[in-house]
Amino acid sequence: YHNGREITQCKLHNITTIVAHPAPGISKESATQPDYLVAKFTYNKQDDTYTCPQGETLQTTGRWHKKTGRTEQSGYQFKKYRTPACKECPVKHRCTSRPAGREIDRSEYADAVEENNKRYQENPQLYRTRQEINEHIFGTIKRQWGYNHTNLTGLEKVNGEHSLIMLVYNIKRAINILTVPDLIDKLKKWKSPYKTKGVIIFRRVYLSLFKDLIEMNLTIAA
Repeated sequence: YHNGREITQCKLHNITTIVAHPAPGISKESATQPDYLVAKFTYNKQDDTYTCPQGETLQTTGRWHKKTGRTEQSGYQFKKYRTPACKECPVKHRCTSRPAGREIDRSEYADAVEENNKRYQENPQLYRTRQEINEHIFGTIKRQWGYNHTNLTGLEKVNGEHSLIMLVYNIKRAINILTVPDLIDKLKKWKSPYKTKGVIIFRRVYLSLFKDLIEMNLTIAA
């Protein structure tokens, strides 16, 4: 999901992200019109200012403010940008309802987020390919199989439950592509790069689970 902190962490670890970013919305209570959303303001990195749609420059004092979240990890720092020109602006009513004028907040993660958003806009086909490869899996599991919630709680247990449902999906997908005899044959001939002892245990357990799954499917079909 689109998260400034995580995108920044990826950047620090030389991981290139192309994550879809949510389109800015307008609440019924907001006076801001579409032409004056934050996305319409241009950030000038060299002098750390914003230029509004009317050509005015919003500046910052450089002071960092703290935004608290539900957890300590979800909080972040940001700077505020303002301009005194708002007081005399003829379209102020379309931009903001604040008596003191428009105020832009810029997160400490903004640079990484903007770079990601630019990549996303420049690579629509690549992102569409990702959706075609990955999204239908969750659609199958949630809609066709009815697995739309977990039965366990806690990160470790939920990870285990999720791994099992994905294992079942992979087995069913492999059966559709290879057929049962070919899949069993490939598993028996598989030469793993991992440690021998772990592979033997894994292969024994996997084949046992696979056999149980086939028998269960045959029973349901009958």
